[in-house]
Amino acid sequence: MDKSPEIVITGLGVVSSIGSGTEAFWNSLMEGACGLSAFDNCTQEDLLSAGLPTSLTGAVKELDKKRIRPRKSIKVMARDIQLGVASSDYAWEDAQLNEKPVDPERQGIVFGALMIMADVEEITPLYSGAMKEDGSFDPSLFGNNMDAMYPLWMLKYLPNMTACHIGVANDLRGPSNTLVVGDIGGVSAVAEAVRVLKRGAADLMFTGGCNASSMPQTTTHFNMYPISNSSDPKLAYRPFDEERGGLILGECAGCAILETRESAEKRGVEIYGKILGYGETSEAVWNSGTDFAPQQEDVQINVEKFSGKSIENALKIAMERAGIKAEDLAFVMAEGLASKYHDRKEAEAIAAVVGSEVPVTCVNSATGYAFAGSSAVSVVTAVLALHKGMIPAIANSTKPAADCPVKLVLGAPLPTDKKAAAVIAFNYYGQASVLIIGR
Repeated sequence: MDKSPEIVITGLGVVSSIGSGTEAFWNSLMEGACGLSAFDNCTQEDLLSAGLPTSLTGAVKELDKKRIRPRKSIKVMARDIQLGVASSDYAWEDAQLNEKPVDPERQGIVFGALMIMADVEEITPLYSGAMKEDGSFDPSLFGNNMDAMYPLWMLKYLPNMTACHIGVANDLRGPSNTLVVGDIGGVSAVAEAVRVLKRGAADLMFTGGCNASSMPQTTTHFNMYPISNSSDPKLAYRPFDEERGGLILGECAGCAILETRESAEKRGVEIYGKILGYGETSEAVWNSGTDFAPQQEDVQINVEKFSGKSIENALKIAMERAGIKAEDLAFVMAEGLASKYHDRKEAEAIAAVVGSEVPVTCVNSATGYAFAGSSAVSVVTAVLALHKGMIPAIANSTKPAADCPVKLVLGAPLPTDKKAAAVIAFNYYGQASVLIIGR
């Protein structure tokens, strides 16, 4: 990677089930907190009758809506957007952009997102308008009751609106982009923000990702993922553990302020770390419904066609660009889906590149899994861990899996004085994205 301009990190923001703002979030991580809890407003019977495998989620219990500017915009913000905007406000404050501003023309944003799922209550009129007298659903009637919908409801659910609202709130007049690439969105957004800064299109970029999957309907929508069926928060989500049985969905958002070193030094602000390199790759994960033939069945991802080679290649590329070796890494921040298959493939990919002695950790089991939001929070966590010289332990995991050939950080945080860390994100479609962050 080009050494000029150097891209540094000057602000961090996070909203999660274990705390919002870097101080509360970090303290919870150090204490081994787990933010998983039962769904609000749903009984166990409700969830079982709906066919949900779990009664748990990683919900943000207290979202500080004063962090959303202007307040009147909340009515056109889905939960995902509210989380993302709040995380950006923490980062904006942390980077001292109020006291030490940057020319608005030289500020931009790249944010990772997912297609946003509508609140059930909001789309109920559409479904009720398509119900026949005998109580059955008639698809041909769907949409006949649009007049009962909130007129601006669509604006609440467009995935690019998080970046738009952050741009409006902070008067960002430079490049603006949204990456709707699922799980890897938070990491890939940072990589794209680096490219924007490297080519001189901006001096400062807001970047990160958000997602709110802490609703019962998301658990059914994402049923291709390995959802845990446990109702015990401490046992449900255990990445790389011998007894792992799947993930628990949640909600979170992370934001980082990136800028050129010249800009940061001119403003006289603290530098938390720097982006040393990145790698983005993919591999084909097909099935009979998508193999360039007429679709004869429901599309289902064939899990066992994911080899982990995309993770391995992305990690290699990122390390080569960063100019570092395995011995330089303080830790690898893994994704950790707690899937029997995917954890094994992720661990094998890590070991193939850096060996089995580099510590491996994961933050998602503490917060609940939230796709682009989780990969962004992983970035924030990695920056904080390097900055503070402590590697957080994997929440809930206690027994290293024999089929995962990596050195896990379990039980208690691990001190480190090494200079770099890798953050991994990958998705079910074979894409992988890796960042190398420097102290």
